[in-house]
Amino acid sequence: MRRNAIAALLLGTCLTLPALADVPTLSGVPCVSTKQMSLSERDVFRLENLTTSRSRGLAGALLSDSAADRAAVAGIYEAGLSPLASIVEGKYQCRTIKLGGLGALTVYGWFECEIGRDGDQLTIEKLTGSQRFSGTLTPAGEGLAYRGALHYWDEESRPYEGASDRDQVGCLLKAFEDGEPFVLELPFPAFESAHDVIELRSRR
Repeated sequence: MRRNAIAALLLGTCLTLPALADVPTLSGVPCVSTKQMSLSERDVFRLENLTTSRSRGLAGALLSDSAADRAAVAGIYEAGLSPLASIVEGKYQCRTIKLGGLGALTVYGWFECEIGRDGDQLTIEKLTGSQRFSGTLTPAGEGLAYRGALHYWDEESRPYEGASDRDQVGCLLKAFEDGEPFVLELPFPAFESAHDVIELRSRR
C-alpha cells in the first residue's frame, strides 16, 4: 500500500473508534477483570479502557515516517479482531510494536515467546530480547486476559505485584476470523509508549 493509503486507513480507524473497537464479533471491552486475577484498581481501569489506549496509540502511529512500520500496524487491525477462548501451547514468534508516546511508532524484530501451563493456569512468556515479560492468561470476556510483569534480559522474571510500574495487563485476541496472528494488547504501558501490541505467530 502507498503511504497515503496506509495513513488513510489508520486515520479512519482512529477517527471511528467504535468501528475498530466494536467490530461485529467483539464488545467494547473485549477482556474483563475477574476475581481470579486480583487486579489493582489502576489495572482494572487499564483493562476496561483498552480501546481508548489503542486509539491514542494509533493516532500517534500516524506520525511515523516508516511506511513499513505503518503497514505492519495496518496489517494487524484492518481485518478487525476476533474472540479467542484458548490458544495452543508451544513456541511462538513474537514481536513488540509500540504505538505513540515518546516515539510515533516502533516495530521491533521477531523474538521467541512461549505459551505454557502451570497446573490449570495458562501462561505466556517472552524468552528472548532485551525487554521480556511473563504472566498468566485467563479466559475473561471475549479474549484471554493477561496479567504479568516486565523484566529485562539480565533479571529474573517478576511476579505481578499490583503497585509496580513493571506490572502489565492486557487482552489476547485473534487478528483474523481464522488462523493467525494473535494479538496481545497492553493498554497504557508505564514506559515509553501510549499502547503496546505483542504480535504472535506459531513457529513453523
